[in-house]
Order: sequence, then C-alpha cells, then structure tokens
Amino acid sequence: MVEDILKLKVDRIKWETPDTATFYLSSINGGDISYIAGQFITLIFNHRQEEIRRSYSLSSSPDEPYLAITIKRISNGEISRFMLTKIKEGDELTALAPAGRFTIRDHQQEKDIFLFAGGSGITPVFSQLKYILGREGKSRLILIYSNQNAASILFKDELDKLATEHPERLTIVHLLSIEGNRLNTDKVEKLVKQQVRFNLTDAEFYLCGPFAYMRMIRFDLVYMGVDRSKIRRENFVLETVPVKSGITSFPPQNIKIKYRGELHDITVGENQSILQAALQNNIPLPYSCRGGVCSTCMVKCTGGKVEMVKNDVLTDADIAQGWILTCTGHPLDDGVVISPPAP
Repeated sequence: MVEDILKLKVDRIKWETPDTATFYLSSINGGDISYIAGQFITLIFNHRQEEIRRSYSLSSSPDEPYLAITIKRISNGEISRFMLTKIKEGDELTALAPAGRFTIRDHQQEKDIFLFAGGSGITPVFSQLKYILGREGKSRLILIYSNQNAASILFKDELDKLATEHPERLTIVHLLSIEGNRLNTDKVEKLVKQQVRFNLTDAEFYLCGPFAYMRMIRFDLVYMGVDRSKIRRENFVLETVPVKSGITSFPPQNIKIKYRGELHDITVGENQSILQAALQNNIPLPYSCRGGVCSTCMVKCTGGKVEMVKNDVLTDADIAQGWILTCTGHPLDDGVVISPPAP
C-alpha cells in the first residue's frame, strides 16, 4: 500500500519579493489536481537518508489552469532555503494530494467574511479571494493584511486589481508596522466594528499568520462575543510548542484502522501516537507536521476514546463529529476504531 503521491513538475518560478517566490506546478502524469481554495500540499524530500515533509499553502485558485505554492525564506528554514536556492524550472517534486480545512464553503450567503493575514499568511487567503470573487454571492470579504513595510506586501498588484474589480464585495485594509500601524487588541475590535456590514453573529473569521498573531486575534474575537466555531486558523509556520496532557503515560492499547477497504488490528505501544503505530505496522496514513497543527493526518474516530496532546487545527465542532489527529492522538481504550476521510 502507498499514499496518494503526486509527481509534479516545476513549470515556472516567479519571484514575488527578494525572499519569496511562487512555484507554478503541473502534474507529470497529466490531468487536473482537485483541491479546494485554502488547502495546502505536502512536499516530500529525502535528505541525508531521512524523509522530510513540509506543507505549503496553495496560492492558486481551483479556477486557474495551474497549481501554485508561494514560499518565503524562513530563518533557519532548511527546506525553504533549498526550494529558493536549488530548485529550478523543469525539476520534479514529490507531494501528497492537497489537504486542509482552512476553507470557506458557504460564501454565497449575506454575511461578512473577515480574513486576517500576517506576512506570507496571505497565501491561502489569496487563493480563497480569487475563487470566491469569481462567483456570484452576497457575502462581503474584508481582508486585514499586516506587513512590515510596503515592499513586503505579497500579491499587491493582484490584490489591488481584485479590489478595483469588486468594490462592492472586497475591502482591503493594509497595516504596515514601519508606519506604526501594527495590529493590536484595540485595533482588532475597532476594525471589526468599523467594517462589519451585516449581523456580527453571522460573520466568519479566518486567520493565517504567526502563532502569537493568531492567538491575539482569536482571543480578542472571543472577548467580543464571537462564537469560537466562527473562527478558523491556519498555521503557515510550524513552531515548536511544548505539549501537555492530563495523562503522563499512555498504556498500550489495541485499535482498529480502516484503510483502503481493509481492517487492520494493531497495538499502539506505550506513549506511542496512533500515527507512529500505524507507520510501524506499514499502514501509510498521511501526515506532515507531526505537531498537531496542519490537519494532514486527520481521521474519523468511530469508536472508543482518543486524547490529543496537542490540537491547533480542529474546532470543537470537528471534535464533536469524531475527527482526531493521529500525530498527537493516543487511544485511551481498546475500542478505538479510526478511518481516514474519503479522498
């Protein structure tokens, strides 16, 4: 058994800023690659006899005839440096099929959709803006985009064009730190109250940027009375954050995994995650970050109980429906049954 692997060719590389480039990709096997605006792909590299995986948001829209990822150089980021300095047009890349839950499904109704983006966190937001504005709808989009300075604004010309073409549906607010215009607690509340046109209880909020940036915005929105289910975040930088659990040691448990029409009975060892146990038993469940922040490893739990020691992506509603992350999930009993979502 193998994962759903994509073989991609780098057709073109466009430099957006001195430290950020967009890679335009096509399937080597031909045919379209299906995805939803706001999703990401996971690139797979073999480096020094070790497999490394990195997730990158798609900056293209499903309406466009190409697949595109936009990558910014990250301090001490070995893979981003490799992509920006070594990869050239004509090279081949290996990736997992698009995944992710940072998607806007219902964008035709009359409501406000706020999109907060910090730096290269604009990437999945840009994908969604292009897709939504290419369709009829009554929703209003408000992009609040934070950057260090004007030169670091990604997709500026394209964003300006979208705002000009859709003045009744798209409002863009640029915040530049160099001008002293940095997003803070007071500004979040002020901007939301200034920009909301319809009922605030119907508004939706999508956040993408550094961890502290999203945490501040989410805290402020909840303080304002926004329902947590209306807030969705996307971690575009995987940061190392200590994980905590109410259980200091997870004893071995037997679980069942439904994968590609087969039912596997395996044992999850002491303090092993479900993902670790599955891979050890040659069940190639998809994964990327292994840190509870990207949702690539998300599966449905239809029996038993699972504790996740870290979860920065699934909402309370997701968890109530049985979704779990295998990379940080530990079975609490022998009745756990899981199955990946249908492709």
